[in-house]
Amino acid sequence: MPGPNLLIGNGQVLTQSIARDKGGGGKKAFPYTIEQARERLEPGLTAIVASTEALPDNAKPYGQATTLITVHPAFMAKTTMPIDIFNRAGLSTVGSKPAMVVPEHDARAHAPEGEQPTAEIYISGTGAAYRNLLDMLMSPSTGKGLQRQFCKLEAVRFLTASERLLHLDGHDPDVPIEIVLHGEESDSVLLDAFDAYARHCGAVVSRDKLLAVPGLIFMPGRVPRVALERFAKFSALRAVRRLPTLRLNRPVIRQRIVSEAPRFPDEDALDKSLVVAVFDGGLGVKDLSRWSTETVDDALIATHADYLTHGTEVTSALLFGALQAGATELPRPYFEVAHHRVIGHADEVDPDLYECMKRIDRTLRAEDIDFANLSLGPRLAIDDGQPHAWTAMLDGHLADGRLLMTVAAGNDGDIDGDMGRIQPPADAVNALSVGAANSPDFLWDRADYSCRGPGRSPGIIKPDGLAFGGTANHPLVLLSPLSGGLVGVQGTSFAAPLALRTAAAARAISETALSATALRALMIHKAEKSDAHDACNVGWGRFPELPEDLLTCEDNEVSVLYQGDLSAGGILRIGLPVPSVSLGTRLRIKATFCFASPVDPADPVNYTRHGLTIVFRPRGDGSSDYFFSTASYGNEQELRRDAYKWETVLHRTRVFGADELLDACFDVDHGARQKGLRVDNSTVKALPYVLIATIATEKGEPIYQSVMQKFRALTPIQLRQRVQLRKS
Repeated sequence: MPGPNLLIGNGQVLTQSIARDKGGGGKKAFPYTIEQARERLEPGLTAIVASTEALPDNAKPYGQATTLITVHPAFMAKTTMPIDIFNRAGLSTVGSKPAMVVPEHDARAHAPEGEQPTAEIYISGTGAAYRNLLDMLMSPSTGKGLQRQFCKLEAVRFLTASERLLHLDGHDPDVPIEIVLHGEESDSVLLDAFDAYARHCGAVVSRDKLLAVPGLIFMPGRVPRVALERFAKFSALRAVRRLPTLRLNRPVIRQRIVSEAPRFPDEDALDKSLVVAVFDGGLGVKDLSRWSTETVDDALIATHADYLTHGTEVTSALLFGALQAGATELPRPYFEVAHHRVIGHADEVDPDLYECMKRIDRTLRAEDIDFANLSLGPRLAIDDGQPHAWTAMLDGHLADGRLLMTVAAGNDGDIDGDMGRIQPPADAVNALSVGAANSPDFLWDRADYSCRGPGRSPGIIKPDGLAFGGTANHPLVLLSPLSGGLVGVQGTSFAAPLALRTAAAARAISETALSATALRALMIHKAEKSDAHDACNVGWGRFPELPEDLLTCEDNEVSVLYQGDLSAGGILRIGLPVPSVSLGTRLRIKATFCFASPVDPADPVNYTRHGLTIVFRPRGDGSSDYFFSTASYGNEQELRRDAYKWETVLHRTRVFGADELLDACFDVDHGARQKGLRVDNSTVKALPYVLIATIATEKGEPIYQSVMQKFRALTPIQLRQRVQLRKS
């Protein structure tokens, strides 16, 4: 019997570089004249100068204070952002955050009604620099180009202490806090000034635990409640929020399955070369030693049974997957697991999670890891305007696309409102965030406890997808060595490693090289989702459970993997292998673009530095269709008009008549930015990208073999010797 049809692995043979269209966009109408801008902005800038000068010297390092500049929604693109006026005045931009505004006036012909998404830019400078900005605004000798930049501003205001204080309600006299500073780790003047000011307010900050990412410094501390307002006047502070607690798995259920413990396999892992890491609570048992190792810091030798139980069950899910209640033998693992114990009693004594986070950070810096799972983190919902240290740290490590990491979405999805949203670092744009499905069967949905989306923009579709995580009535069955057999559990903590197992197993059985980005794209591409499912609940859908589902095609379809590099400012034409079919045949095209991107943590509005503008040309040159659009990613109140271009995942399915497709292709334009501004494309490294494209007939007409005969340069992936896949 012939085997299943295999994924095509060299789609890049159908690509070519093409010349860029030199045509430019039309001029934008300004919402305000310079006279109106002066009338609107002068009172705010005058108040900023006065507030900066009135701020105590010990609260403003380098004599600088921070303000917020609201950009008119029409001028959010990297080419229109009004930055020159701030640089000319001696001010610096240090970050941004999203905002919603109702502009006083909008000159666009088809301007949206009501609130619109825009950016508030954090600006830092001295009183003299703000006075320079005010003089530029009011002076008739200011050049016309600079005057027009003032006409792009909607509002200006001083950043008050109360705006920096987030989620600090309560009556505890001594408040545990997480501190977010604008600045760099190397700026000892800033950090010394902050230390001194904190002591002046009676606060204690843990500078020794700080974690820095580009543009931001995070650290834990404690401050007397009566001093919060004074403490938050320090001008380099971006945010002060309550220190979160650790999340492992809530709600906790662990049902002992009454049956004989299954036998371990008498085989080594299929691919011992893969490095698959788990960051969790430890193992503490030898049962899994044939396929796993444990690294334990001296500080974590003393630990808690709950941490070890959680760690062994997460590792078991990776090694053996979901089991049947009556299982008598465990399957052979596809790979080995390196378990890193990152929590213990030491973290209970000083529960700020920074030591836990820094242990993960050190390991990711020191080791070359192929796959990793993280099923713990801070227990708090994401904040659209304030990135979290865990998220920024992980996105930095994952930016080169060499490591595929799954992150559990969190288990507070049954809490109403924003508190039920995904929890950091499940909002990392370069990670695969995983929620829990309530069933592995045909009818499924999000488990009630699984945290919901949306994510931040970019990263609006989060979690990326779901895997079965168990429920109280239908628990997920795993081997639990510490419990002496099989247990029934529930939680996104276990859904995440199950998803990673599928992706890592696909690499283990494939002889053809599959990058981390390719596997992330395949997981999303092959996820199943019905029209009735809400993306905020299920992301892109429920991930496949079996690795062969990632690597095979039905007879009525062909799936092609494209892997290559995109030059910044260049356009790549990606041809699609459309089969020769009879007129009247309907073809379904499903496409998933995926890449990893460096990020600007201080600029959540412009978080990713790379983006793709993609035009679908169903009939080649002269035709165009925006295959991907904002309609796929959120409504206009949540997502500004061009934001989908900066998503690291683009995914959609469209249906066409066969007569509509002739020389069908995608033209992909790679754009780059930094802190939301244009950059010199010649200095930008080429962006590794992945496209998965599936062409299928709607009524089941077979096309796989006809595609292979028509496009003879295409070749299927190769599998390891002695690996046999089931026939689809």
